[in-house]
Amino acid sequence: MSRMAALAGASLATALLGCARPEGTASAVCPESWVRRWSADSSIALCTPPGFAPLDDHTWQRPSPTTGEDLADFFSVELLRWPEDSASVRGWPPRLASLPSCHADCITVDSSFTYSDKWAGFDANTEVGLASGGVAGLQRRPVMASGWVVSKDRRGFAQGWTAIPATLDTLRLMLRTVQIAR
Repeated sequence: MSRMAALAGASLATALLGCARPEGTASAVCPESWVRRWSADSSIALCTPPGFAPLDDHTWQRPSPTTGEDLADFFSVELLRWPEDSASVRGWPPRLASLPSCHADCITVDSSFTYSDKWAGFDANTEVGLASGGVAGLQRRPVMASGWVVSKDRRGFAQGWTAIPATLDTLRLMLRTVQIAR
């Protein structure tokens, strides 16, 4: 190989390595048939089950195979700057129901349960339940919200909803695969 070709090859390798995912992020181990994905900013890796497709920078959706509803299953996970992004979660840990001070488009939740989980090695608080109300006009929709403290100025936040309550377990399984770039 000529010196010029070797130099070109080394330059290409350097350019490709510059596009690699962040170092220090362990590979998410995906269950069979699931797909490994990254958030748009490469801060989070996770696995999604068949049918889930990216919706935006940190959100995935799966249409209903029976009704064709576009957002039958919805899942979002992101890292928040704390306290700058605190308004998006209405307090900590994140809760499903609106705060008592809510006056319009409030959400009520019944049949709720709170789990103590661990995502990416961090203790998490996860609430699941059936939500009604809000801007979307939910009617006993299975929902989930989870939060975990990564550092004094970073927090993990996940939320989702599903067409059927049993799929809330799938959303929690997705969270078990989350890995955070250090």
